[in-house]
Amino acid sequence: MIRGIVFDFDGTIVDSMPMVFNALNDALKRRSLPTIESELLGAMSGLPVIDIISSKALISEFVAKEVEKDVFEAYTSFCSVHCQLLPNVESTLKTLKFKRIKLGLFTTTPIKPLMAVEKKFSLKDYFDIMIAKEDAKNKPNPEGLNKIIAEFGITKDECLYVGDSPIDILTGKAAGIKTIAVTTGIATIQQLKESKPDNIIPNLEKLLVYVD
Repeated sequence: MIRGIVFDFDGTIVDSMPMVFNALNDALKRRSLPTIESELLGAMSGLPVIDIISSKALISEFVAKEVEKDVFEAYTSFCSVHCQLLPNVESTLKTLKFKRIKLGLFTTTPIKPLMAVEKKFSLKDYFDIMIAKEDAKNKPNPEGLNKIIAEFGITKDECLYVGDSPIDILTGKAAGIKTIAVTTGIATIQQLKESKPDNIIPNLEKLLVYVD
């Protein structure tokens, strides 16, 4: 029986991945660094920016942090006004809360931009616990997931992790819990299949079959 569900954020809850892709490449172009293809970001989304950029070019930690700063400043500015929840997200979260399913959020998005979006959509009304970049080790390290499961007070067999990238699936597997990939991010279905989630769904509404 599923008693708790943990979600990734960008590309899973909020429709922000196209903006992140454009902001990242804008920051790279300004520094005359190679840009990132959508397929590469889809495969590596959730990893530190330095890891993503380093797959294309040698880069110092200082420059990577400057790029990341630019990306999340653009994110905060854009998403506090223009970002939207993905289709079926709000209705699904309401149904899960009604069914008394514990809900968590584990993301590599920093606290400040996360809170900008949280405020816009009152996400604290739905999530019992939210863990951002500063709160745990980077994915695919399962520290954040393990913290949430411990806070839930449930067993790993009673929990799902839902995300839109292969890194999310690897994180859930590292934590020893069932994983559900959702195709609402920029990762391809083939990339998701290769990470071997327990299931792949087209939108969050399909999660409800796991708690009926």
